[in-house]
Amino acid sequence: MMTRNQAWYVVLLVALLMTVPEGVVAAEQCGVCHPESRVAFAESIHALEQVTCTSCHGGDAATQDVERAHRGSFRSLRDRLATPAICAACHSDLKQMSAYNLPVDQYAVYQTSQHGMAVAGGDPRAAVCIDCHGSHEIHAADDPRSSVAARNLPGTCAVCHSDEELMGHYGLDSGVVADYEAGIHGQSLLVAGNLAAPNCTSCHGVHGATPPGVGDIDKVCGACHVQTRRAFLDGAHYQGMTEAGIPECESCHSNHAIQRRDVDSIDTLCADCHGDGSDQVLLGNKIHTLIEAAAAEVDKAENLALEGQRAALDVEDHLGRIEEARTYLTEALPLAHAVSLEPVEQVTRRARSIGEEVQHEIYAKLDRTEAHIGLVVFWFYVFMTLVILFMLKRRMSSGGEVT
Repeated sequence: MMTRNQAWYVVLLVALLMTVPEGVVAAEQCGVCHPESRVAFAESIHALEQVTCTSCHGGDAATQDVERAHRGSFRSLRDRLATPAICAACHSDLKQMSAYNLPVDQYAVYQTSQHGMAVAGGDPRAAVCIDCHGSHEIHAADDPRSSVAARNLPGTCAVCHSDEELMGHYGLDSGVVADYEAGIHGQSLLVAGNLAAPNCTSCHGVHGATPPGVGDIDKVCGACHVQTRRAFLDGAHYQGMTEAGIPECESCHSNHAIQRRDVDSIDTLCADCHGDGSDQVLLGNKIHTLIEAAAAEVDKAENLALEGQRAALDVEDHLGRIEEARTYLTEALPLAHAVSLEPVEQVTRRARSIGEEVQHEIYAKLDRTEAHIGLVVFWFYVFMTLVILFMLKRRMSSGGEVT
């Protein structure tokens, strides 16, 4: 006769089998002994696509006997060094991946990365597929629940790269993720929620994660900052820095704690490398002055246009031209990366000219408006004078007394 505990075990077993998602055949028996894995797997992209436990683990999923389930081709995947090849069995198969439009070269790319080369060298601490994507709970990369979704990615990388002991073993800085989070890129992604902002993979690559070296940093940054890179390549800094082995963009903007540099920082940046009073600092001062002077004229024009708007003037055209002038000003800082006066002078001259023209035109409109108002007041005064005189004359004509 069955004991009470045995009866409860049977009830639990039946309940587990009944809650397994329909179609996930291999999970039906495996989930009896691995309920936590079964629950996580049921929500994954693999379960949706009818990938089964035996697809990754092998073994016999049709039995509840532990020994039989784990015999033959069974893989526990506790061998971290074997994991990438097991994932690649499907993800490098063109026939299987073509329906999902997924690339099939990512395992080969991974093998060229710092992670992949460490694994190939027998290092079990290096990152493998499950460290980034998860094991049973894998979601598509564009799913907000995914560990590799844009906003979750810094936290995923931080699991290893913020581990002081682990990073110390490799001689790496464990503060890079914290730096990223404090920088303009991290703030844009994590605080402002801008999913187009760069994350770790934007600069380091995805499966082929490798830090860019001198001579390549400008290419990585230039993927987003196209105009800035063009100006940089035209200037003296590019050749000088690459020949000297100086990291290009990060020398001024930092590497992970990316800083925005505005026009007021030009003088200081130049002096940091070239010294106070140098020709380079004087050039930086001139660039600074050109941008500031043009911006001041555009600001004056905008304030005047708003004043005219309050005076009921039609200033829509002027506001549109002011916007054009601000576009030229926006181009000035990227062009400053050419460390040359001429390209900056061209765009700031256009911005300044627009600002001055708009001011002149609005002043003329305001002067005419004030003249018209003055004329109206004058004629109103004349009219009121005539009315009073007329009324006085009538009273006198009627014999009334003027007091």
